[in-house]
Amino acid sequence: MKKRIILGIIVLIATFNTFSEELSSEELFNTGLKYHTEKNYKEAEKYYKESFLKKADGDTAYNLGVLYDTTKDVKQAEKYYKEAVRLGQVKAYYKLGYLYSKNKNKNLAIENYKQSVEKTKNVDAMYNLGLIYEETNQKNEAIKYFQMAADKGDKDSYDNLGNLYMETGNLALAEKNYKIAADKYNNAEAAYNLGVLYEKKNDNKNAIKYFEKAMSAGIKGGYYRLGLLYDEVKDSKKAEQYYKLAVDKENDDTAAYNLAVLYEKSGKLSEAEKYFLSAYNKNKTGKSALNLGTIYEKQKKYDLAEKYYKEAMNSGEKQKAAYNLIYLYQEQNKGEKAAEILKNMDGVNEDPELLYNIALSYDTANNKVEAEKYYLKAIEKGKLTKAMNNLAILYYEQKKLQESLKYYKILVDDYGKTENAYNTGLIYSQLKQPKEAIKYFEIALNKVGNKNALYNLGVSYYDLGDKNTAKKYLKQAAGNGDKDAQLMLDGME
Repeated sequence: MKKRIILGIIVLIATFNTFSEELSSEELFNTGLKYHTEKNYKEAEKYYKESFLKKADGDTAYNLGVLYDTTKDVKQAEKYYKEAVRLGQVKAYYKLGYLYSKNKNKNLAIENYKQSVEKTKNVDAMYNLGLIYEETNQKNEAIKYFQMAADKGDKDSYDNLGNLYMETGNLALAEKNYKIAADKYNNAEAAYNLGVLYEKKNDNKNAIKYFEKAMSAGIKGGYYRLGLLYDEVKDSKKAEQYYKLAVDKENDDTAAYNLAVLYEKSGKLSEAEKYFLSAYNKNKTGKSALNLGTIYEKQKKYDLAEKYYKEAMNSGEKQKAAYNLIYLYQEQNKGEKAAEILKNMDGVNEDPELLYNIALSYDTANNKVEAEKYYLKAIEKGKLTKAMNNLAILYYEQKKLQESLKYYKILVDDYGKTENAYNTGLIYSQLKQPKEAIKYFEIALNKVGNKNALYNLGVSYYDLGDKNTAKKYLKQAAGNGDKDAQLMLDGME
């Protein structure tokens, strides 16, 4: 928003007699005016001053002020504008206001602009007063003068009013004024601001409408917003179109990132790689390296994924990149490498999740000794049930039935993890403790619905010598297609 200036050279019509022996003040004025319009300021100054000496006239003083204003002689401009005012040329109040405003004397600018408004109803003075009050954060006064200018037909004031109402949280009046500026006067900045307003109100349809209007008029910064809005309404094609425009026309890095994410979501990994790589080459940040690592992992380019995850770890994305690298190693059965990263993370010995992941990494690498060690640490620090479950499995695979049973029982009895009841029953069965086995098989059947428990209940009751109950469960198991149950029934006949 630029302050306005009225050149306002006053033209007085007078007969010019080049042959007269002595020129009148009017003739001298007109000669000065001729030179002024020809931009011959030296001659214009000479004739204006001679005219002023003959007759102290407000119009002559005003034009001298304009001349000195043009030649940037501030002191002389101020002097003659003041003379013009003293001699009744009230238009000079606006010129004084503008002169003071340019030279950062806001108080005198306000004083003279107000005189201009009062005495001449000067719309530009109203507008510039609005600007000064806006700059000095006197919003109510700014609104007052912008509204005065708007009421006099000043089209630019509506956008300013919209901005002020937006800042004060009055969205209804902001919308009203932006719409007048955008719809009636085709103000592109107001259209952009209206787009921002509708975006805040989650009115994506109208936000898109006004951003597109602003963009068509050449306003920058809206392509990204349009891309984002179309992204939010799931119009991927339009989102892609505007993100690309933001990248190509405005070199918008955020738009490039969102475009890469858009391509990643739609499975266009090569395109995603292109934009993530572009972002990385511009700004080698941890985030850009992390994004590249993720894309390369999805493309199964594991060496490149590892490279960029490591770079991200050293560039401010240590935790996220470390976890991604850990999962990458686990996916490739490189558990030992994953474990080494985890063991070097801050606070590892106090963090049950980290301890669990170290154990899991060793477990997948078939290093059962280290796996057991870290599962036990995770259980000690955080009572992690998933660590108990994995440890129970590990012990079972090592034929350490009592140790395995210990953790399965804790899971079922203390933590209500009834999905582990079946395995608990199996171990009791293998340890020749049918009564205990029956207890857990019944939990598995009745609380989890595990039909495999039917056969094992039949076997356990048979081992206790209760053939009738054994047959009951074996028949149910056989009815579900269990061939072992049917064979056992046949042998009992």
